[in-house]
Amino acid sequence: MPESAAARDAIEMTPTLRRPAPELGPRARRTIDLILAATKEVFLARGYGGTSIDDIARAAGVSRASFYTYFPSKRDALLALGADAGHHAELLIDELATLPETGRAEAIAAWVARYFAFLDDYGSFAMAWPQAAHEDDELRAAGMRGHLATCRRFGKVLESLGSSSLGDPAHLGLLVFSMLERTWAQCRLYRAALDEREVCADAGVVITAVLSGRPIRRREGG
Repeated sequence: MPESAAARDAIEMTPTLRRPAPELGPRARRTIDLILAATKEVFLARGYGGTSIDDIARAAGVSRASFYTYFPSKRDALLALGADAGHHAELLIDELATLPETGRAEAIAAWVARYFAFLDDYGSFAMAWPQAAHEDDELRAAGMRGHLATCRRFGKVLESLGSSSLGDPAHLGLLVFSMLERTWAQCRLYRAALDEREVCADAGVVITAVLSGRPIRRREGG
């Protein structure tokens, strides 16, 4: 997710999900959910390279054999997270396109807060993705296509909200995604020292200024 700016990033590779039976029952689905939740947790704490199957299984409270019952590899767990993150990222981009013209900076700030909430769920993917891509040429090539397509769509929506353009909307989407992901990570790291509502409000001012082509002006009282 992400990429660095990936989150959210649609990956053009399909995760392999093993099915021990033709239909997955409630117990199997619960186990898969536990494994994916643990994968998020461990990737965020240890990164992709520092995470083992045993780490994920231990965090999920399942056996190593249970992990392999549903996922052939750590890579497939990453891809499953990426597919889910990409779906939710597309919904957020759709939502951004509907923001009102009045109070634009405030509306964007509220959207940024929702994007941060999205990263609370999928930021681990955004952090783990570039590490995995550095190690896996096939993953990097396929993921790059999906990621840049998402960035381009995001950039086009951003441009539709303003009056300026950088030329290739993928560049704008990549820049803003990257800025927000890094800011989210620092907000989580420096949680005690930062007011996240103020950070989101300032992000709304910065993004609005970029889209309008006007100098950034601090909010009154900021």
